[in-house]
Amino acid sequence: MLRQLIPHFTILFAFVATTIGAMAPAIAASDMASDWIDEDFASVRLISAQTRTTTSDTIRLGLEFELQPDWKIYWRSAGDAGFPPQLDWSGSENIGDAEILWPAPHRFSIFGLETFGYKNHIILPIDLAVTHPDQPVSIALDVDYLVCSDICIPAAAKFSLDIPAAGSAIAATSGSPVVSNHAHQIEKFVSRVPLRGAVLPISISSISSSKAPDQTTLHLGISGLSKAGVEVDDILIESDLRAGFGLPASAQKAANNDPELQYFDLAVFGLEEDQSLQNVPLTITVIAGPLSVEQNLLVGTDTVLNAEDGSDTSPSVVSSDNEDVNIWLIGLFALIGGLILNVMPCVLPVLSIKIMSVINVREQDIGKVRLGFLASAAGIITSFWIIAAVLIGIKLTGGSIGWGIQFQQPLFLTVMTIVLALFALNMWGQFEIGGHDQLGNAANDAIAKQETHGRHLSGHFLTGMFATLLATPCSAPFLGTAVGFALAGDSIDIFSIFTLLGIGLAVPYIAIAVQPRVAHLLPKPGRWMNVVKAVLGFALIGTAIWLLGILSVQIGMNGAVFVGIGLLIGGLFVWARKRAASLRPRFAFTAIAILGFLIALFAPGFTRPVEPIANNVKTGPLQWQAFAPETINTLVADGKTVLVDVTAEWCVSCQVNKKLVLETADVANALRRDDIVLMQADWTRPDQKISDYLASYGRFGIPFNAIFGPNAHDGILLSELLSAETVLNALRDASSASDLVRNAQ
Repeated sequence: MLRQLIPHFTILFAFVATTIGAMAPAIAASDMASDWIDEDFASVRLISAQTRTTTSDTIRLGLEFELQPDWKIYWRSAGDAGFPPQLDWSGSENIGDAEILWPAPHRFSIFGLETFGYKNHIILPIDLAVTHPDQPVSIALDVDYLVCSDICIPAAAKFSLDIPAAGSAIAATSGSPVVSNHAHQIEKFVSRVPLRGAVLPISISSISSSKAPDQTTLHLGISGLSKAGVEVDDILIESDLRAGFGLPASAQKAANNDPELQYFDLAVFGLEEDQSLQNVPLTITVIAGPLSVEQNLLVGTDTVLNAEDGSDTSPSVVSSDNEDVNIWLIGLFALIGGLILNVMPCVLPVLSIKIMSVINVREQDIGKVRLGFLASAAGIITSFWIIAAVLIGIKLTGGSIGWGIQFQQPLFLTVMTIVLALFALNMWGQFEIGGHDQLGNAANDAIAKQETHGRHLSGHFLTGMFATLLATPCSAPFLGTAVGFALAGDSIDIFSIFTLLGIGLAVPYIAIAVQPRVAHLLPKPGRWMNVVKAVLGFALIGTAIWLLGILSVQIGMNGAVFVGIGLLIGGLFVWARKRAASLRPRFAFTAIAILGFLIALFAPGFTRPVEPIANNVKTGPLQWQAFAPETINTLVADGKTVLVDVTAEWCVSCQVNKKLVLETADVANALRRDDIVLMQADWTRPDQKISDYLASYGRFGIPFNAIFGPNAHDGILLSELLSAETVLNALRDASSASDLVRNAQ
């Protein structure tokens, strides 16, 4: 049955590829981007968040790097080696100074060197000053950058990009919105720029140093971590000294009675004997889970140097595919998942035959038994290494094997839901995958023959490889988390996780090799296996329902319901086919079952979300209304005060504003007044209505908060980082103070 579905999948993929190909010219027509400059190790281009100039005196650009696996570029402070990208704007017209907004970097440690930079995909946001906003901008940019893997290669690229003036003939005839296709992606990386300013969700409250005969140490006290619900991952130090700083280590301070204050020590390397850190200015970047903040401090004081006010900050979040995952927990999942595979119906017969060989041949030399089981364990681990090598090879050749991106794609979610439903039906015995059974029978026959007629280590090694081969289809219910982590990571992640999977599967073999009497404690095949298969079937269906929930966010509830209906039709007629006695009804039921699965497969292409993404309002302590900016004037005319909040799931600063300001007792009580309307827009996915609304205020990123009221018809724009005082003052001013438009800083 699965084989019959393959041609339909092929047709679907061809259809999708053709559609995307047909749309490409239209998309490119409105694309504000230079051509890609391709190298063997990276591709680079320049993109713009705007299709034309506005009244603003800045334009936001992005320098986009697509790096090959294991290659990296450097942060503004490269560390012990390397240098950051260098930009030369000579030849450009109608521009002023340019500022790179550096997203928080990753730390790379190799051969005792500490460097900081970026890998995979990175956009460096750039705020470019415009001399005359009413005139077009012509950009000529030369970029020199260093890209490193096992070797380092200096590279250069030249870009040109023309941005028309707002009132030009080109802008007037293009009909395109002021926000380009790239604005949303640029803002995702703007959201990773460390927060700066006087009001921060986490901050360094104390800084000092101590000097021992053989070691200088920097001591930091950080407040706000518990309240923000984060833990410190890394602390980066920049200074004019020729000194290096080690990884942060948690420390205790004897007199600390403040639960919100946590201490960290960093070893200092490279100082001269007569040098001290006392009163030395440092730029310190604290990376704590999804937050990062940057402060300029003097060692030995709590004074912040050159602190910028909140209006100049950019939202911050540090994210990657695997940084927010506990690697030790994932490793434990891999070990447990591999161990559980041994009692799966498709693997247990292999282990059972091995166990019976020990029980039945009690007089056999214990040394040979141990060597045989160790050889089987080696075969299992070697098989997992082979699988890991194949996956790494696919990734190094440019193939995509990570699940993180695929889970954002409706097609992937739909196919995975169908596959899980088919495996559940298979678990329940509604149909059999003939190839797998034949393979299992052949494997078991070969193993049994090997156990009864030969004791050569190669035969035992082959037993382990067969066990791995038979375990592959059974891995999905248990190993999704570990395998998903591995595939989304780098080559080391893949190799490490698959090694742990192999060790987990090999644990019984290793245990019996250490103590053969353990074999008597392991379960033997029996009727209980049918119960296991039934439970696993329900587990797979539960996973399929969970995927349908994710799919409903992507394509709307209607689309997810149609996918579910298709699966029900397919499953029902697979069940009917199993019970049909004659050939004709079996053929008819098979055809209807395939039709049901095709309905599920194609349903996302013919359905649309019931509501726009912008209207998906999150529930919580505050009651938010759907985003409807056209109603604001009417609400204000009725005496209402309106708070507009543009947010996104990927914008951690937005979540911090809610948790630490908007949802605190004083502010939340004020926002619950009957005369206040809370209006929220969700920009998690690109939405032109929200983009245009932001652009109307000269904003191209979030957080964005504005308060409208009887005395603030044009709105009071709040800073990106909110404070309770700022919000309460703006609420008071909008409802009862002056009618001047103001910016609350």
